[in-house]
Amino acid sequence: MIPAKPRLPPFARRCATEAAVLLLAGTDLLVELLEGEKEQPGPYGLVLTVLALAALPWRRRRPVLVLVLTLPALPAGMQLAALVALVAAARVLPLVAASLCAVVVSVAELLDSLLWRVGSPHASGDVLQALVYCTVFGAAPAALGQLLRSRARVAEQVLALRQSHERALRSERAAVEEGARAALAREMHDVVGHEMSLISVRTAALARRAPDADTRQEAELIRTVSLRALDEMRHLVRALREQHPEEASVPLGSRLADIPALVERSGLTVQPLTIAPGDRVYWPATVELAAYRTVQEALTNVLRHGDVGAPVALRVESVDGDTCLVVEVRSASARGTTGEAAPETTGGAASEPSGGHGLTGLRERARILDGALAAGPTPDGSFLLRAAFPAPGHGLMGPERRRLTAPRTTATHRP
Repeated sequence: MIPAKPRLPPFARRCATEAAVLLLAGTDLLVELLEGEKEQPGPYGLVLTVLALAALPWRRRRPVLVLVLTLPALPAGMQLAALVALVAAARVLPLVAASLCAVVVSVAELLDSLLWRVGSPHASGDVLQALVYCTVFGAAPAALGQLLRSRARVAEQVLALRQSHERALRSERAAVEEGARAALAREMHDVVGHEMSLISVRTAALARRAPDADTRQEAELIRTVSLRALDEMRHLVRALREQHPEEASVPLGSRLADIPALVERSGLTVQPLTIAPGDRVYWPATVELAAYRTVQEALTNVLRHGDVGAPVALRVESVDGDTCLVVEVRSASARGTTGEAAPETTGGAASEPSGGHGLTGLRERARILDGALAAGPTPDGSFLLRAAFPAPGHGLMGPERRRLTAPRTTATHRP
């Protein structure tokens, strides 16, 4: 990769340009004086020369005024200053006004050539040559200024067209995304909502008709879980229909304080359980939701793929001076690192279908929040899922970044 050339700051470039213009104008005057084409300027000529040089740096802000100030210095040899001022004026003036300025400069140079230039061939009476020279002297800078003006206008039009095209693309993309969100919301409501409603109704009926208490208790638990899933599904449908879905994407009951209730509903033995989000930091709702979903997915994986009889270690803790929220779930693996199911397995890995999207979704959540996630078997045979989310205004750094970016053996079972 070729390194980019260092560039001066805009102010330094502007100062260098003005210094170069003043140097060239002064050099032009000095050359004419040394060659003897101009008389040595008197006190008034010296004042006019200094005034013309001092006015040149202001040609971008007051181009016409600078042009007027440089014209009286023509007899003193300040031709280059007048040319630079004329280019600056023609660059901002319309064609008629720029042409008028060119005529004024040409007339001023003609008078200088015929009346005040010492030893000039124009002074001997060659008026035609003087006319041609002075016409080009005024017309060429004006044409250059008009060319620069046209180029700037074309660049503005191209930029306006590009911005208009980008706005149209953004509007079209937003319309497509809104249509896709609406279609997804409809399908979720019609399909998932219908199936979950059936589960809730059937389990409620089962709870009423069950002959024993254990069956009624299990049916009530299933009904409670299905009703909660329906509530979250309705919240998600509303979020998909919102103009800014990211502002309404955090449902109630999905915060850090709700993790103990989530653990209780899972029926797993979680020991030790550490929930320490820190007292000196405010975690955004999106970070709390990501941590909650990470724990939820990890517990679901234990129920489907792990040994549900073994204890699960869960830690949600603020580390590195409350700049990073770490979520760590360690469980006994029901499948060894070779992929063979352990004989003591009591999970539902053999019967539960797996879509392969759980960890992928968790990694996407972490990446959106500038965090990271890693999951895989450990040397002691357990399965470790670890995620880290930086606090607002902080990046993922230090030991947490090294832990999550270090090479890790890929797990043989995924949600």
